[in-house]
Amino acid sequence: MGEGLVEQRQADDKASWDAYWKVRDVDSRGSIYPRFRYYAHKAFDAPATWFREKVVQPLNNRNRLPYYHRQLNRVPEIDECGVNDKACFYEANEQYRLDKMVDGFILQTLRQRVDRCMLYNNPDHSPCAKVIEDMEENELNFFIKYGEMGGEADVRDAYMKQKHRMIWERRHPEIMEERSAKLADHKERLANGEFDYSFWKKGMFYQDKKNYEPPYEFYMSKSPLEGDKPLSKDWQYYKNVSQDPEFDKEQGKKSDFRLF
Repeated sequence: MGEGLVEQRQADDKASWDAYWKVRDVDSRGSIYPRFRYYAHKAFDAPATWFREKVVQPLNNRNRLPYYHRQLNRVPEIDECGVNDKACFYEANEQYRLDKMVDGFILQTLRQRVDRCMLYNNPDHSPCAKVIEDMEENELNFFIKYGEMGGEADVRDAYMKQKHRMIWERRHPEIMEERSAKLADHKERLANGEFDYSFWKKGMFYQDKKNYEPPYEFYMSKSPLEGDKPLSKDWQYYKNVSQDPEFDKEQGKKSDFRLF
């Protein structure tokens, strides 16, 4: 696959340069000095291009060293460890921290893609629907796996959270069916060119409630990585949500802000 990608990149590069010289050719027609400059530049470029395409690239392609992506061997997961196997606990926890770090870097890369796309296409953000969708879906998955546990959580905390989530989903199948139906409808709308950012969040990125910090604190409560901060600093938040159906029911449900 690596050789195919290299050859594709070389072909794309050649096509770009061919298009450049065609534009230069058309641009220089009808006048003497631009035409002379075009032929002068072409005379300098042609030998170098021929030497690179006929000598340098074939030698590089023939003598290129193979690239191997490093793959770390997986250790037993926490649910496979014995009750008193401290060594297994340690290895599973280190694997969990490594996975969290890798997932965090993936999320960071997706956010950088969104930033670049929105800056490049500003003020029309419609071409960025795919990268925004990828970022929001990955951010949700990251929050499901690591969120609301704090930066000091270990693999056993994550395992218990996963267990509790599975129990909750089995107890509320109607909610899970409704979520699946809404997600399928959202994907269908996205495929038809309709992107509603409020499906993922209320407002913009910085208006997400789980990223709020009290104004009287001059330090970050936890690591700024997504999911390391609680949904609310109010310790009665979840109690109010469960007792009062009207309490904060709009959180994450709709938005008046539209990207495009």
